[in-house]
Amino acid sequence: MRKPTPPPRPRLDDLPTRELIARGGALLSAHDYKDAIDVYKLLLKREPQAEAGWRESLATAYLERARQLAQKAMHREAAVLWENIPTLCDQAPQPELYVDWLLRSGQYAKAMRAYTHHATALANAGELETLLAALALAGQREVLQAIPPNAPLRAHLTTAQDALRAYGQGEAEDTVRERLKAISIRSPYRDLRQALAALLKLETDPDGALALVERIPPASPYQDLAELVRAGAAREPSRALLALAPVSRELAGGLLGLDARQIKLIKDWARLGDNPSDKAKFEFVTANLALFDREQARRACLALLPAYPQGLRPYGHLFGPLPPFEAQQLKALRAEREDDDLDRTLGHWQACVDLLRHETDPDHRLMAALILRHMAELLHKGDDGWDDGARLRDCLEQSLRFDPDDRDVYLQLAVLHKNADNDKEYHQWVEEAVKRFPNDPLVLLAAVKTATARKAHKKAAGFAARVLELDPINTKARTVLINAHLAHARKLMRADKYALAEKELDSASRLERDNARTGIVEINRGLLALQQRQRDRGRQWLREGVRLAGGPLLLAWVRLAVEALRLKLEPADFQRDAELGDPRKLSASRADLLALAQLLNAYREEAVKDLGSVLEELEKPLQRAIKALTSEDDLLLICESLHQAPHHGLLEYAASRALEIRPERPLFVYHQIYGRAEGKLFLVKDRDHDRLECALGLANATKDHRAAASITRFLSQSPFSLPFRPGGGPASLPMPLPMPPRMRREIEEIRKELERLPPTLRGRMLDQILDDLPPDDDFPPAMQRAIMKMMLLGGNIGDLLDELPDNLPLPLPGGRGGRGKRRS
Repeated sequence: MRKPTPPPRPRLDDLPTRELIARGGALLSAHDYKDAIDVYKLLLKREPQAEAGWRESLATAYLERARQLAQKAMHREAAVLWENIPTLCDQAPQPELYVDWLLRSGQYAKAMRAYTHHATALANAGELETLLAALALAGQREVLQAIPPNAPLRAHLTTAQDALRAYGQGEAEDTVRERLKAISIRSPYRDLRQALAALLKLETDPDGALALVERIPPASPYQDLAELVRAGAAREPSRALLALAPVSRELAGGLLGLDARQIKLIKDWARLGDNPSDKAKFEFVTANLALFDREQARRACLALLPAYPQGLRPYGHLFGPLPPFEAQQLKALRAEREDDDLDRTLGHWQACVDLLRHETDPDHRLMAALILRHMAELLHKGDDGWDDGARLRDCLEQSLRFDPDDRDVYLQLAVLHKNADNDKEYHQWVEEAVKRFPNDPLVLLAAVKTATARKAHKKAAGFAARVLELDPINTKARTVLINAHLAHARKLMRADKYALAEKELDSASRLERDNARTGIVEINRGLLALQQRQRDRGRQWLREGVRLAGGPLLLAWVRLAVEALRLKLEPADFQRDAELGDPRKLSASRADLLALAQLLNAYREEAVKDLGSVLEELEKPLQRAIKALTSEDDLLLICESLHQAPHHGLLEYAASRALEIRPERPLFVYHQIYGRAEGKLFLVKDRDHDRLECALGLANATKDHRAAASITRFLSQSPFSLPFRPGGGPASLPMPLPMPPRMRREIEEIRKELERLPPTLRGRMLDQILDDLPPDDDFPPAMQRAIMKMMLLGGNIGDLLDELPDNLPLPLPGGRGGRGKRRS
């Protein structure tokens, strides 16, 4: 069935005047100036003696339509439209635009007649004057004839011509500069002055040249010269040249000293497009060898071979066979590119290192070190969870034999050993870094951390003081030094050495800036005074500390509680002295919660433990504040902070609130279940275990790596850790033996039943349970019995090792060692 033909649109002539008036206004508002012209012409035709408003609207429509055409470079058509305005509307708006369009369309005689006619209105037309000045410099006859004798265009012309002639004839730079100084900054030739000055600076001061051309307006006729300067000053001139028009490209090439062959080379490269293939690049270089430095061309072709292996044969014909090192390097790079087996890739890189091992040339030894560090990066990226990091650390250690002056490698090795719980090696690498870089602030700050971890607070203070000597405004070092004095003071207070503790607090106080006092020093002074039974003095210092802590009382309570617990004191004993009141009745806003999260994170960095107990008294006010939060980002920050503290009850509460706002977000699901189970996988209910599995799948699907890593780490949690790695020998990371939650609970129940039995019956029952264990393909019977016995009796790793026979083979990953199916 054919669609009905739409009714024809009414002709303008058929519309009543009132509707035409409304349509004209609507068209002007919609910037439809072409149709607006037709409407207002018809209105004036109907009522020639109409009010002036219609003529003004028609003039506006003509002028704006002319502007639209000029923006499309249709300057002749724009000028024709403008000519209608004086005839139909008795107006001549913005005549400078009309003259400009005539000049740009080559109608010079007509333009100069209009220029003379509208001379009064054009008195301050700066951009037009600049265009006329450029045409006068170019010798345009009609323009020169029409310029009045006393006009600046004629008065400054000779000066501008002298400067241009001096530059064009290659006169001395100082001579050209003197000529340019004669051109006034208010002269219509001022843009020429900027352009020529920039060209003079281009070779010696490219940045200065760029600054000069930035002063040239975008519509200036000298913008082409400005583009030449920008191309010449670019960091990659060849790329900038490709963006220029052909004529400008040749001019810029001349400025850069390029000959015809080199300019042709740039044109040929431009024909390859924006993203040429590796094959096209290789063939372009080999086809133009005569124009390139041969060694640079060889290196460029060599760099393309991993992605374009078909170029190996022509490479050999042109440059000869690859030396052993470059051949091995090519194999390694191709293996990486093809995502080949990691061990095979590392083997190729190790072969490169072996070829450089006995070299004495510093560059070759540095190359060996860089390869080994690259191997470490590959091992880090390819970590499958079973590698204990030994190979990675070994690569970095080997690299220092070739290049012992890389500070970052020492610090990286220290961190790797710290993360692997190799405390001895961690401290050794930091000490080695301090020996080699005794005046490096980063190394000294790392030394502060190791000294603090060893409770060597004086030593830590010494390192931090040295950092401040080198860098007096280093706020991190100042904070570390203050904390070192505070830590030493606490240690002395616990040992009842009150006078010495007072001196340490004095040292900490002197280091604090007046505008950055936290109140911690004053709180410790108060606790010290109260320990010495100086009650009035203690109260005074505690209240001063609370005042300096600033913000809400909730944060002041946390600071007081942390400092009291550090001294093994009960915080509640001091809340009246500090005038803090009952913490359960405090209130907290969103800003207070975010500040609390920041404070808890800062305490974690200082290795403050038992932060969860500090929050116990604040549970009610914090719950009220969390309930009022509506931002997903705010709730995530609070969850992360409570997870680290940890406070499991508040974590579950915050995550549950977050799930109301963003249901099923994997990270919130994890936090809720982690808090509910108090961080113990064996306390996770079956339903929550299923939710974790679903959340993990969603996290992987949405590439939420943070959530996926957290859930995987939690699901891989084990009630014990074997001090072995899969290949045998001690390991820094425990080998997880995950099991379903129900099995964990069953084992816990059996363990409790055994504890209730007398020792004799307990032994018999335990033997019976162990004898009835089903066979396990992954674990030898002796190991299975030892593991189960340790789990049921709550023994330690040493007991387990005593139970195991010598040379017992360990289970390898790949069998049922992963997360298996849960029993229902």
